[in-house]
Amino acid sequence: MKPLMWGLLGNHRTRNKLLEHLITGDETWSHLSTPETKRDSVTRKHPSSPVTKKFKVQQSATKVMATVFWDSRGMTLLDSLPKGESVNADLYCETLDRLRHAVRR
Repeated sequence: MKPLMWGLLGNHRTRNKLLEHLITGDETWSHLSTPETKRDSVTRKHPSSPVTKKFKVQQSATKVMATVFWDSRGMTLLDSLPKGESVNADLYCETLDRLRHAVRR
């Protein structure tokens, strides 16, 4: 019975080591800037001071594709698609090269 327990413990340690080295990633489209809400822009003023004009602000029409890679310790790489580019094999390989350099650091 004892050798079986030692074998299971060893396997458990091996699995944990494996999980420490796993890296996962995701891609998402995001606006370059998001406007603050009126509540976010409120500042305390003296009652006699003039009221500031608040303009209606819209989200940026420009979007960027962000690629994020992370492991058990946190974010490993945050990469963005250059403006006017589209994802192809060469660009994806460059991203993976940057990921490899980030992991080695």
